[in-house]
Amino acid sequence: MKVLVIGAGIAGLSAAWHLREAGIAATVLEARDRIGGRVWTNRDFADIPVEFGAELIHGRSPEVNTWRWVEQLGLRTWHWNKLDDSMIRTEDGDWLTMGEARAASPELDVTRSWELGDVPESENDEDLATYLRRIGFSEGQMRYVQRSFANAEGESMRYLNAKAHAQLFKDSDGEDDYSDYRILNGYDSYYEKLAEGLDIRLGSVVEAIDWTSCVEVTTAAGDVQRGEAAIVTLPLGVLQAGRVVFMPLLPPQKQKAIAGLKMGPVMKMVYLFNEHILDPSIGAIYAKGNPPMWWSPSLGRERGQVVWTAFFTGDYARELLPLGEAAALRKGLETLRREVGQPDLEYVKARWVNWPEDEFALGGYSACLPGHYDAREKLAQPTPPLYWAGEASAPHHLAAMVHGAYFTGQRAANEIINRGPWL
Repeated sequence: MKVLVIGAGIAGLSAAWHLREAGIAATVLEARDRIGGRVWTNRDFADIPVEFGAELIHGRSPEVNTWRWVEQLGLRTWHWNKLDDSMIRTEDGDWLTMGEARAASPELDVTRSWELGDVPESENDEDLATYLRRIGFSEGQMRYVQRSFANAEGESMRYLNAKAHAQLFKDSDGEDDYSDYRILNGYDSYYEKLAEGLDIRLGSVVEAIDWTSCVEVTTAAGDVQRGEAAIVTLPLGVLQAGRVVFMPLLPPQKQKAIAGLKMGPVMKMVYLFNEHILDPSIGAIYAKGNPPMWWSPSLGRERGQVVWTAFFTGDYARELLPLGEAAALRKGLETLRREVGQPDLEYVKARWVNWPEDEFALGGYSACLPGHYDAREKLAQPTPPLYWAGEASAPHHLAAMVHGAYFTGQRAANEIINRGPWL
């Protein structure tokens, strides 16, 4: 039998890898001229690997499958100690480490620990902003949440399903659950190994998928690939834009699931400096301006080039998008100058990484809209001979993460494997 995998992001690579392990042939069709999808390591910008897409491993729980590969490949990682190596501009204007700021402000601490006590549950139709105000968050706390937690979630709070997040807060033991780690060798050291030996066809822009009985996939170049089944790992933004025609149309429940999610406008601006702009022990900044989040993969380096990455989503991204690359990069520099107290700071070069306008992504990662708590679960449901993977189809606590994407590829592969000889 033969299975077609649409997309060579982490979900697609995971699916193909697990199918091969089970002795099932898989052909991966990838629109780009590279693998990795929204995980994209650049090795030309600086003298260290720079992540233009997903950057961190989130957590060390058994569900974080990335660690299996990191340990197997002997990759080096760095732990982001957010309390001591991150600076925050507080609502009062103080410039403190995150640990100092949390100790000084119980209001801020709650927005990082999420120790909310016994609070009423959220309804499916409620957005995160409404929920947090209902349980007593002040406007200052709301601003902290927007520029840290919600920015990391990829959207503004009015687009985030409160029920999905309230469950995460309830189950969380605080920030330690989400300790972040960087692969110092570069994320490509992981995904290129995952892809090794797979049948991957780059430059295959899928335009149509006929799933009348088996599966027939047609690319923009007129190439036709056939298989007994297909695993669709297309980014949510591509599905919503109708870039791929499904024949017959997808079932109403699947269409409703796709409409119940939102592709967040996730963006980065990456700056190169010839020397440190802060003490080398400081690796992140929580700013009051836009962009609100900054980090440096150069943390701890005494020599060599220094990189700082600005990360911004939701309304922060919507504010900067119309400016265009040059003006947005200057706007970001102005924010950085204010935070580090260097009004004459200049960069050597900079790069705008515009995922919302990337034709093969159309955004960064998915957010679950109010009123659509079960959208991810419905998107994940098989519609044989089509199977579904990608971070948007992961359970809420795994969505928008590399290891969540990997999980969905493995899940979809197992759904095919477990159907047995009918294929």
